[in-house]
Amino acid sequence: MNHNSEDEQALRRIQHDWADARLKRDSSFPRQIEADDFTVVWFDGRIVNKEEDVRSYESDDVTFTEFNIGDLQVRFYGDTAIVVAQGSLKAHAKNQDLSGKYVWTDTFVKQDGEWKAVASQVTPVLKK
Repeated sequence: MNHNSEDEQALRRIQHDWADARLKRDSSFPRQIEADDFTVVWFDGRIVNKEEDVRSYESDDVTFTEFNIGDLQVRFYGDTAIVVAQGSLKAHAKNQDLSGKYVWTDTFVKQDGEWKAVASQVTPVLKK
C-alpha cells in the first residue's frame, strides 16, 4: 500500500480527536474509531475491550481536565500503522491523582478506506 502525507495527517488528527473526546467525555468517537475487537492495556496493567473503553468515556470514575500530545511518530507497514506518542495529562480518579507524563502506542489497520484502532497500550513515565 502506498502511504502519503494524507494517511499520516489522518492518523495525527485521530490522535488529537481521541484526546479531545476524553476531555469532553464523548463516547461516540471511540465507538467510531475503535475496531470491534479493540483492546487497550491501561497504565495499571488492566486489559480492556472496546465496550469497557467506551463506557470509561461516560463514567465519572476518572475526570480529565487536560490532555496534551507532544512528540508523535507514525510508521506504516502495508495496511497497518503504528503511532507512538508521548504527552501529559491532568486527570483525577476518585482518590488518586493520575496527572503526569505518559507514552502510548496505538496500532491501526486500514479497513474499507478508514483507519481503525485495533490495539493500544498506555504507560506512565516514571519520575526520576
